[in-house]
Amino acid sequence: MNSTILIAESDPSIRKLMSDLLGAGGYRVETAGSVAVAAASMAHVQPDAIFVDYHLEGGGGEELKREVDQLGLDVPIALIVDVGMEAPFDLVTRMGVASYIERPIDRNRLVMLARLGVAMKRRQCREKNRIRELSLVKGFLSALMGTGDAAMFLLDVGGNIIEANESAAGLLQTSFGDLVGKEYISLLTPLSAGVQDEAIAKARETLTVQRIEEHRGGAVYNTIIRPVIEDKILSGVVVVTRDITAQRRSEVGLAESEKRYRSVYEAARDAIVMFDRNDGSICDCNAAARRLYGYTSEEMLHMTVAGLSVEPKRALDRLRSGVERIPLAHHRRKGGGSFPVEISMSHFVHDGREVSTAFIQDISHRKVVEEALREGARLYRAVVEDQTELICRYMPGGELTFVNSAYAKFFGVDEDEVIGKKFFPYMASNERRNLKSWLGLAGVDNPVFDREQSVRRHDGEERYVLWTNRAILDHRGEVLEIQAVGRDVTDRKDAERALSLATQEKEQYRLNLEATFRSIPDAIVTVDSEFRVITTNSAAGVMLGLDRGEAVGQPLDDLFGTEGNPCVGVLKQVLRTSKAVRGFEAELEALELGPRMVELNCSPLIDKEKRHTGAVLVVRDISRIADLEKRLHERHGFRGIVGRSSVMQEVYRLLEQLSSLDSTVLILGESGTGKELVADALHYGGSRAGQPLVKVNCSALSESLLESELFGHVRGAFTGAVRDKVGRIQAAQGGSLFLDEIGDISPLIQLKLLRFLEQKEYERVGESRTCSADVRIIAATNVDLREAVRKGAFREDLYYRLNVMPVSLPPLRDRQADIPLLTEHFLDIFSNQFDKSFSRVADEVMDVFMGYSWPGNIRELRHILEHACILSPGKEIMLRHMRKDLVDQMRASVFVEPSPVVEYAPSPLPARKAGKQDILDALERCGGNKARAARQLGIHRATLYRKLKAWGLDD
Repeated sequence: MNSTILIAESDPSIRKLMSDLLGAGGYRVETAGSVAVAAASMAHVQPDAIFVDYHLEGGGGEELKREVDQLGLDVPIALIVDVGMEAPFDLVTRMGVASYIERPIDRNRLVMLARLGVAMKRRQCREKNRIRELSLVKGFLSALMGTGDAAMFLLDVGGNIIEANESAAGLLQTSFGDLVGKEYISLLTPLSAGVQDEAIAKARETLTVQRIEEHRGGAVYNTIIRPVIEDKILSGVVVVTRDITAQRRSEVGLAESEKRYRSVYEAARDAIVMFDRNDGSICDCNAAARRLYGYTSEEMLHMTVAGLSVEPKRALDRLRSGVERIPLAHHRRKGGGSFPVEISMSHFVHDGREVSTAFIQDISHRKVVEEALREGARLYRAVVEDQTELICRYMPGGELTFVNSAYAKFFGVDEDEVIGKKFFPYMASNERRNLKSWLGLAGVDNPVFDREQSVRRHDGEERYVLWTNRAILDHRGEVLEIQAVGRDVTDRKDAERALSLATQEKEQYRLNLEATFRSIPDAIVTVDSEFRVITTNSAAGVMLGLDRGEAVGQPLDDLFGTEGNPCVGVLKQVLRTSKAVRGFEAELEALELGPRMVELNCSPLIDKEKRHTGAVLVVRDISRIADLEKRLHERHGFRGIVGRSSVMQEVYRLLEQLSSLDSTVLILGESGTGKELVADALHYGGSRAGQPLVKVNCSALSESLLESELFGHVRGAFTGAVRDKVGRIQAAQGGSLFLDEIGDISPLIQLKLLRFLEQKEYERVGESRTCSADVRIIAATNVDLREAVRKGAFREDLYYRLNVMPVSLPPLRDRQADIPLLTEHFLDIFSNQFDKSFSRVADEVMDVFMGYSWPGNIRELRHILEHACILSPGKEIMLRHMRKDLVDQMRASVFVEPSPVVEYAPSPLPARKAGKQDILDALERCGGNKARAARQLGIHRATLYRKLKAWGLDD
């Protein structure tokens, strides 16, 4: 089936439903949501049938009908109307369309109308000898218009059924297929057949519509027999049977309802007048209308709206235009006097006649009151215009009736244009709901509603306004208007929020400090300026024998009976000098633990007025550390740094000396030698370990960004600075600042950094105020700063300020003895990281490692091992697990052993297998230098290391 049907419907859901139903039936469906779209669709696709919404957007069904006529299309049209619409049959007749269908859409009726419409269209295209059949279908469609759920039969001239609907099949209790072609009379009961046969014969003879009312089994059926005529020739008969039992039963109830309606109508306090919309004549009126105008009922029924209105023509135009409310009009009484009225109207069709019911109120008294109110409003405006508060008035529905200049300025609106608009949108949705909830309860007992509400100012900034909403009540206690006075309390709100956050943060800090204080394993004792104990922790009871409950408030001298107790001496020194003591090591006789080596750290307590009110002592048990220091002759690592070579031992000893100092340290070394680890060791091994270590990669930032990162900036200092930023120096307060790649900073940053190093003062970007900071500087570079100073790329004064205590890290090629240890260390790391187990590297791998010069140092070794561990299944790292290009590169690299000042190089031993004694003798001759000993023995260094490890001599 290739028939095209156009659906012109404003509601998308109904349009989709009809399209799906007809599409499922095999029709090609075109849809449109307005008259313009439907007209454009018809211009290129001629539909076989059209379903059009009577209220279609852009002019309705009548406008689309005119478009069809202008295009010269002879297409059957069915209107889509709302259920319950009065006299749809008359509307169809007036518009000259084929039929109608009601919403909600009935599928059977929709499919039948589509089928019949397409059939009509097809029949229009056939030859002239099919005209009678076409007229028959038209007659069937015409009859179908008023049937609704009625049973309908289309009979030919001989009385045989040509077409029927689903209701017809249900009435005769048979299927649709069994009806077509059968004689209609033969399917009826004998009694009904006789009555309808006579009526059909009469309709054929007189060519007029016949009506029959039958009673069957307690039900009442109304049958309409309509002849179908074309050129005064009978083409067929349409029989429509409708069950009107419920209608008959409701007629008695309708009569009773009419009486009740009439009594209410007459007793209404407002005047009610019913007008004919065409000529304005009065159809009916109640007693209140007769009293209002002074006419009798007979006189009113002979009048029109022109006789009541002071403006007759305008009144008739309003009636015909269908307005629903006239807020102000002037009418005339019988004596000739005029008075103001307010009119509400409803429009409908009654008995095929368009009428309007007008509810008329005399508002003379209201006008007097309104005039008084306007005078009061003028006085009110004079008072409130100069107020700085936001003042407005609005109706219970939210429509603004007044705003002052402060309100208009705050929201960026015009005082006159905003009148009549809603007040609610100026606040957030949750505050809007709260306000509307109060409006539902406002009255004598609840006249005021105060609420801080979030609003958005004209510039988009969110502000908090304290609105005081006061209901203005009438004499009956009902709300007439609401006056709202708003005060901007954003600053107070911000202050309260900041105070709340500060209080919460302070409480959290207190709880954290208490938890930290209890959990610290070090003994902590706090005393006041009179040397009385303020508090202790649990560790102080174990280490110092102080009971927490009994010690508080007692003089510390009374609690420590032993003379010369180092804790007492340190506390007294701090109280006397007001200077902290850091890292003081002493022996202490602990009651429960015996003799212990402890480290004492003591600081003065300072109140908010910068006064010293006491001191706090931290006692750390370092006995184990001291024992280890004594036992360890040589260390394999130091605070995360791995290595046991002699050159690294020197670095460790230097780091130990520097950790407890605040001197500036410059770490020198090639890339990948572990400069960042040295910075970590210096910080966390010293007195600043509990403070932050902030790291800055100077080469990764531009000059402007580096300056902002180091010193911070204030809001508005440059484009994009939308808020204050804390610099790295400020963030490292009390701790250490690690400046990596210090040799790459610009001259400007060098100058500013020099000032900070000399005076510990700096200025944030965009701010002239000088700030100070207690920060230790640790710098690192792989650049030759002395050469940079010679070339003018680095300030000489900054170089000498940084180079207070240089720490030079050797490259990996100068500490080859550490390669096996580093390899083992990285294998442990990657075992945990990749969830595998790596025990060692193969001998050929270690040979390659030991023969390579490692330009990338330790970082290069780590990356090579990481790659191999990813490819290896576990256990031993083989040469095949390493990247071939790297292995080739490492084998091709020629390692140049750094020459010492004095080289002892006797002739190599004869070519034989070196034994344990040979190796020990070579090491003794070479002063412990394993690389030199391996060359003398004629073996690879990796072989020497493996042998020493197997004999337990690798240390």
